[in-house]
Amino acid sequence: MPSSFRAQIRILLAVILSAASFGSRIEAQTVWSGFTKSFTKADGADGSLPENQDILTPNVTFARSFTTGLYNASTEPNFLAGTSPDSTEWATDLVSGNESQTIVATNWAALSFTDWVDAFGGQGTHALPTNLTTHNAVVHLISDNVYLDLKFTSWGSAGAGGFSYLRAEPPGPTGDYNGNHIVDAADYTVWRDTFGQMVANGTGADGNGDGTINTGDYDFWKMKFGNPAGAGSGAAIAAPEPTSLALLALGSLALAVLCAGRQLRTA
Repeated sequence: MPSSFRAQIRILLAVILSAASFGSRIEAQTVWSGFTKSFTKADGADGSLPENQDILTPNVTFARSFTTGLYNASTEPNFLAGTSPDSTEWATDLVSGNESQTIVATNWAALSFTDWVDAFGGQGTHALPTNLTTHNAVVHLISDNVYLDLKFTSWGSAGAGGFSYLRAEPPGPTGDYNGNHIVDAADYTVWRDTFGQMVANGTGADGNGDGTINTGDYDFWKMKFGNPAGAGSGAAIAAPEPTSLALLALGSLALAVLCAGRQLRTA
């Protein structure tokens, strides 16, 4: 076999292995849809107390003091203009590029995101409190890669500190841990790679909804294996993963090179 041909094969194998490694590290986003949870912090309530805060995930807890805006009590002590709530970004129809978009979490890929204040018109505008309650939002919880629907229903004046909203909650577990709408072997990979981690109940590979990736989630996945996401029974042909399609294409290319090499040797 010519050395140049062997070099081509080595390069192709390296690319295939690299693609497989990259694919195993891809983390699918999670979407929480609808307005199923209501949260209210009353005017005058102490925003530093857990009972007056809304825990969305272990990384994000929404809170408000008496005089400031919304902040993430899981990672920051108070509101900071331009960055709070920490580890989040927001999309509304007031954000440039979103004017003609449907502001729902399922449409996250088409939306432009910014910080909380700018998403509702900016700190320097007196319209901010009004904008909060008249524009739906999609919130991206960056650390958890979760997109969710949220709509403020009230915003108390500075000094009172109350607010309320409706938001989405995690969907019920299906066993589809990587979000490709089928319960297949790729979901086992997500479970294996995140085993032992703490997550928001029912998110990621937390099939049994206890907030920890453990053997119970493997059992849940095994029970659902072969089902379309959300189905209770029945079998389905697993759709190829994007990484699998890429590997198939690279494998086909390698085969073509091999065939070309054989033709050269027999010519």
